[in-house]
Amino acid sequence: MNLLKFWPQILLAITLLFTGCTRDDICDPNVPTTPLLIITFKDFLNRDEPKQVVGLSVIGDYSPAVNIISEVTTDSIAIPLRTAVDNTQYQLIQAATATTTEITDVYLTTYLRENIYINRACSFKTIFNELAFSENVTDSDNDSASWILDISINQTTVENENQSHITIFH
Repeated sequence: MNLLKFWPQILLAITLLFTGCTRDDICDPNVPTTPLLIITFKDFLNRDEPKQVVGLSVIGDYSPAVNIISEVTTDSIAIPLRTAVDNTQYQLIQAATATTTEITDVYLTTYLRENIYINRACSFKTIFNELAFSENVTDSDNDSASWILDISINQTTVENENQSHITIFH
């Protein structure tokens, strides 16, 4: 058969295939990388009770703007922070309901970035320190009534996704 003639080349290709990559060339999915910002939503009047936002959309100020979340009903979200600069602006949009119109609130998240080396396969992850989250009053599109009534920063360092970093009361 003709396959026997190519046996040395096939054996060499298989050997190179299995020895070419080492285990540390692949980032283990269980290794924590750059964390997302966790925001929970709670009732303004009963501050311990979670309260869902109906039709929530989140748009990030990436260039161009990115629709991060699109019309979900939820009481918590996980959204990315920009790793190239020390701030991220978000449009938090509450969809129109039978009794309300669509309301957009614009918030600016500021932080200090700290890059931490993980390993050769995973490279670096970014930790965000001195987290601040405030309404961007300079945004000209933010003239309507606000659906966000209060904010509480639970953690000023975003280094994991185990707990809420920010609570929004509405």
